[in-house]
Amino acid sequence: MGENISMFIIDFDDTLFNTHAFKQARVEALRKLGVTEEIYKKSYQEAYNNSAGINIYNNKSHAEVLQQYGFKKEDSTNALNSITLKKYLFPDAIDFLTFLKQLQQKLTLLSLGEESFQKMKISGAGIESWFDYIFTVNDSKENIIKQILQDNTEEKQIWFINDKIEETEKLVTIFSQLRPILKMSPIFSEEQYKSSGIPYFSTLTEIKHYVEQQLG
Repeated sequence: MGENISMFIIDFDDTLFNTHAFKQARVEALRKLGVTEEIYKKSYQEAYNNSAGINIYNNKSHAEVLQQYGFKKEDSTNALNSITLKKYLFPDAIDFLTFLKQLQQKLTLLSLGEESFQKMKISGAGIESWFDYIFTVNDSKENIIKQILQDNTEEKQIWFINDKIEETEKLVTIFSQLRPILKMSPIFSEEQYKSSGIPYFSTLTEIKHYVEQQLG
């Protein structure tokens, strides 16, 4: 096994962490302050990127935008900070990470988003200790994967577990060493996953069983 596979690169949002439900919890937390869903969506988009198109979204940037809509920055920040992050880790995530650890291969967490916000979610979810490496990027995963491959030239095969279809297809085209698995997210239809031709599953437990079968 070790001769063929020596690393797993795993995405965070909607792969290990139920970001869809987490976002809804943020909508509900701000609703208590009088923030409508329409204002939430508008303010979220305005807080997401800076003028250079770089993702700067975090609780602070969102609260600052909401201030322009008449909501107190401190109240918005406190509401967003009040959400318990660990409850949005998928229920089978720890079992899945335990299984991967038992394979004695390196685990890398690769997460797209503003650094402080992603680190807050990862730390709050309580999974930092499972990984050998953690990377958070606000533009593209491509440069990090390139760096990983340059630093690990002996790797014959690297599993890549992600929820985003187009992103995964692009990365696999660029890096032939990647062996992709897709974790289904509610923002994409099953038909879209099926059309990708990449193995896809609705739970981490199913991915675990698939990896077990592939490793024989």
